[in-house]
Amino acid sequence: MSFSCPGESMTDTTIAGKRLPPATYIGLVLALAGPFVPYLIDPIIFGAALTPARVEWDILFHWLNLAAVISVVLFAEKLPIKSIGLEHVRWWTAPLGLLAGAIILGLSSVAVGVLKTSSNAHFVELLTSLPFMVRVVIVITAGVFEETLFRGYALERLTTAFDSKWIAGGITVALFTLAHLPAVGFEHLLPIFIVSTFITLLYLWRRDLVVNVIAHTTIDGIGLLLVPFLSHH
Repeated sequence: MSFSCPGESMTDTTIAGKRLPPATYIGLVLALAGPFVPYLIDPIIFGAALTPARVEWDILFHWLNLAAVISVVLFAEKLPIKSIGLEHVRWWTAPLGLLAGAIILGLSSVAVGVLKTSSNAHFVELLTSLPFMVRVVIVITAGVFEETLFRGYALERLTTAFDSKWIAGGITVALFTLAHLPAVGFEHLLPIFIVSTFITLLYLWRRDLVVNVIAHTTIDGIGLLLVPFLSHH
């Protein structure tokens, strides 16, 4: 199986130039609407509190949603896994992802400071109050789930649909940002938008899902794991 070069659209060798098959529309619904489902169901089942049971359910749902999208790629679209940006892991993949994550976090922090906006302190406090291992699972889940659905799958398929990676990138940035609205509130969406923009640009540059997953995990890991650890020592 041949692999495309960094920066080359995965859809160039898969479904580019063709009308999207019905399976891809199903995949896009799962990828772009699926992340909103817990916000609709959770208040009915768990109420407003961020309970351990709610966190466990959300994590399970995200992995099931991810599995559904991967199943669409492999069994319904019958496309190779490289069509969602999953390339060979090279020696520089992890260092590049770690470096990119640190740089994106730094640039985002500067932008947030210049624009005088902030994250939702209450939501961050709720997350950091969870047990350490639960936060580890959250960080890994967010990195794998969000990058695969929004960047690897949705961005690649929308690039085919609109014949433009920039339109596809803009749509995924907007929907990724809105997917965090119920959690952080409208007034705290700008930091999410900034990080999403940088992480999307990273994907458009490399077209490498693993690099993006590592970068995303690095960003969340610093905020939810490293900073709370250092603040208590």
